[in-house]
Amino acid sequence: MGKKNTGEVFKKMLPIYALPDHEVVKRLLPGRFDTLVPDEVAIERIRSTPGLIPAAIEPANNNEQSGRVYWIDIGTHPYRDWQHLFTIERLAQAGMIQEAFASSLDVLEIHDLITDALLPTGFIFHTSRCGSTLLGKALARRPEHCVVNQGGPLQRGFWAAQTNDWQNELPNDKRTITMFRNLVFALTRPRLGTEKHSFVKFISWNTLYLDFIARAFPEVHCLFLFRNPVEVIASVIKETTAVLVARDWPQASFLTGKGLAETQKMSDAVYLAHCYNNYFNTIMQSPMAKIKALDYHNLRPDTFGEVLKFGFSFTPNKQVIADMCTQFRFHSKDDSDTSTFQSDGIAKQAAIVDEDKVQIERITSALLENLRAAPNTLFGVKLCGSLGAAN
Repeated sequence: MGKKNTGEVFKKMLPIYALPDHEVVKRLLPGRFDTLVPDEVAIERIRSTPGLIPAAIEPANNNEQSGRVYWIDIGTHPYRDWQHLFTIERLAQAGMIQEAFASSLDVLEIHDLITDALLPTGFIFHTSRCGSTLLGKALARRPEHCVVNQGGPLQRGFWAAQTNDWQNELPNDKRTITMFRNLVFALTRPRLGTEKHSFVKFISWNTLYLDFIARAFPEVHCLFLFRNPVEVIASVIKETTAVLVARDWPQASFLTGKGLAETQKMSDAVYLAHCYNNYFNTIMQSPMAKIKALDYHNLRPDTFGEVLKFGFSFTPNKQVIADMCTQFRFHSKDDSDTSTFQSDGIAKQAAIVDEDKVQIERITSALLENLRAAPNTLFGVKLCGSLGAAN
């Protein structure tokens, strides 16, 4: 009997949102992306089939000059799951994905690749475990809203491909911006016939690319959700996250803003604290984005309309807001709407040992307080810590 590959066994135990997107999609649809479709054929298919979306990006390997985009046709199936990859998983397991192919990454360079795209109404950034899933799922309760919750290739694939797995800086040229815009437009293009607005929730560490994203989409308003890192880290260590998984990769140094040798010596709690502090610093220093911020505790049904207006300049009517606020009754990570939400902030605080709590607060408290008091933070410091919290 051969020796087990413990790394592969570990990967199978991780939730799919913590893994590289191309590994997940390749596993869900085995053999469907082995052959590369010529660029001209891929472009014609993409333009003529509104249901085709980019499911993942595989960075270039030693045998290819360009990476690959995995395209799948999901027809008119809406994004309703709390993770974009879960929608793909559900459809793949049900045998409902008929067309699937790989193209070169170069097709994303075509200027008019997607001609019927919806310009996003808002981008959602966050620290993780701070109400961003709730916000995305609330918006998705209306059929006129296309909401991409951490789209697969936006999670890791695009950035890994453009930086050679974080060995290089992200290019800030016209070509890279065009590719990114096409990637977003291919995810948000109308497929149901009801869509009027689109929103994209990025994975937490995409916050570090805020200025690039804002440069690619200067028209789009951005909202950053944050929470006391002690509570976030308690949740992340319990349930894991892509950021924690990435500490074994070159990406870890980029996430912490520290040298790789220093990063590798950190405990999980200290590593995560440096990551979140790096997010806070990016938000506070950004000269580019129309960025607004919101403390987790101030995302509630009674503030929801104001959050949308402040964060996205989006002012739906009272009935639409009421429909979306239905999501607050349920746990945001239960797509069946059967689990009611119970606030667990106190329990999360208690789950962190005092030594870790002291270190987390030492690393993050200064920028956290500055962010809470910043003029672009909704409610400022006045309502922070008030009763009632998002899930």
